[in-house]
Amino acid sequence: MSLRFYSEFFNSTEDVLNDVIKQGTWPTTFVSGPSEGLHEHWHADEVHAYIMEGETDFLDAKSGMRTQVKAGDKIVIPAKALHAEGAVKERVVYILALPKPLPPEEFLAMHGTA
Repeated sequence: MSLRFYSEFFNSTEDVLNDVIKQGTWPTTFVSGPSEGLHEHWHADEVHAYIMEGETDFLDAKSGMRTQVKAGDKIVIPAKALHAEGAVKERVVYILALPKPLPPEEFLAMHGTA
């Protein structure tokens, strides 16, 4: 299944937390520092990513398309969907919503293409 992008999905942290409750997910904060981008990877669980600050792009490996994202946007990354975050100039702050509470080493586990 492909990544789903929702441009200008929210205006405040309260909007995000209301959506997290509506989805029945568990929120955590993640900060991506400056980088040239990540390699293609997948996660074991579906992730809802709310861009709180900054901008980057995401590669949906299934379609080969890159989509620009910025503060206020939401991305739904299905379980095992191959994707990659693009270059980050300063930082991107996310609220990540997961289907169950997980320790960082589990929700941050990136599975490669090999």
